[in-house]
Amino acid sequence: MRTTRWITSGTCAGLLLSGGPALAQDRATAAQTQRVDGDREFLDQALGVNELELQLARLAAQRAGTPELKAKAQTMLENHTKLGEQLSDLAKQAGRSGRAEMTAEQRATYAHVEAQPASNFDAVFKQTVDDGHVKELALYQAEVTRAANPQLRAFAERRVAALQQAMSGAGQSAKAMGGEKR
Repeated sequence: MRTTRWITSGTCAGLLLSGGPALAQDRATAAQTQRVDGDREFLDQALGVNELELQLARLAAQRAGTPELKAKAQTMLENHTKLGEQLSDLAKQAGRSGRAEMTAEQRATYAHVEAQPASNFDAVFKQTVDDGHVKELALYQAEVTRAANPQLRAFAERRVAALQQAMSGAGQSAKAMGGEKR
């Protein structure tokens, strides 16, 4: 009886182990598919974030109260136009439309800034952009660690570096003007 059980147990273990490589391959394929889907989701999100930045920059170019903020808005327009083109190309390569669409939350953010009276516009715009950069940095940092596409990972790494530089520069500017950056 013991022999039968041992053979039966050994046979079951052997059958389970023989399916191991195939099962491991299936898991690896599923993980790769999830990462590719994650890349596509990231690209859709990044396109929306970039579109919000473009729309805010256009708004600030029209409504900013200071020449410095108008100049910053112009720089944002140039930078985010280029960034949008790069994101769109990457999205198309990943099988997406490459079209930027803002989420309901992003549209609400834009509407909030747009609704500001002239006396509050510059401060609300700056705070909104600063807050957006914090969220955008987190989005890109996450993509650096999980991207399936090496080209997308390198793009995300460059964007992380650019955002960190912009955020440290914004913090220094706020201190120079006598304020503390949040």
